[in-house]
Amino acid sequence: MYIPKSIYTYAPFYWLVVGALLALLGFRVGSEGGEMFQYFSVALGALSAVWGLRIIFMRRAQQRDTAAEAAGSTAPPE
Repeated sequence: MYIPKSIYTYAPFYWLVVGALLALLGFRVGSEGGEMFQYFSVALGALSAVWGLRIIFMRRAQQRDTAAEAAGSTAPPE
């Protein structure tokens, strides 16, 4: 499946924003909507934010590994 680069690049930030909005919604509306809604919204917000951070850290590690491989391949053999 092809995902345009602009969407692929910003996907982790989308998850972070959605997580923050869900947590804020849970705290703001949850007090009026009931405890179950508040817990559910905050839990989904936290999971969404953690997922976004996980993707960011995985991409950074992959970029670091790719850069190390590229630097290592240009070194002269011993």
